[in-house]
Amino acid sequence: MGELVRLVYASKASFFPLPAKSGVEPTVARILMQSRQNNSRSDVGGILYFGDGYFFQALEGERAVVNETFQRICADSRHHQVTTLSLKKVPSRLFADWSMKYVPAEQSLREFLGRRGYTRFQPLRFSEEEAESLVQFFEHARDESQSALEKPRRFNLRALFSRKSRLAN
Repeated sequence: MGELVRLVYASKASFFPLPAKSGVEPTVARILMQSRQNNSRSDVGGILYFGDGYFFQALEGERAVVNETFQRICADSRHHQVTTLSLKKVPSRLFADWSMKYVPAEQSLREFLGRRGYTRFQPLRFSEEEAESLVQFFEHARDESQSALEKPRRFNLRALFSRKSRLAN
């Protein structure tokens, strides 16, 4: 296994955000679905936040794969002003169970930003310390898009029929 890294970046959306359906802006929902598919295949994980027209993302995985993923992200026309906030070797992943965790805006994030002197989400101005603090904050935040965006679960017919037969007896 190669060197494990976490890359944190921010960027400005190139699109005008539309009203969110099921808690996630439609363009961001498409990005999340594609990211989750791609990241699962390449063993990359992380967190994505979208607010006030800005993306904030942390990617975790082997250095070469994270670099490749980041290059693909940089070429995406749905955002610009891509700014690396932090890149560091890490002993373990914070988002090991997430191909891409998504956290919606909530009051606790506004309070987090307010304690640092921000009146709105402006990640392109974050220091490395602020970016890393936000990653830690997101580690404990809930993911409201998971149920709305996850693939439908497959039914285990054998278990379903054996349960029915047990109920019938």
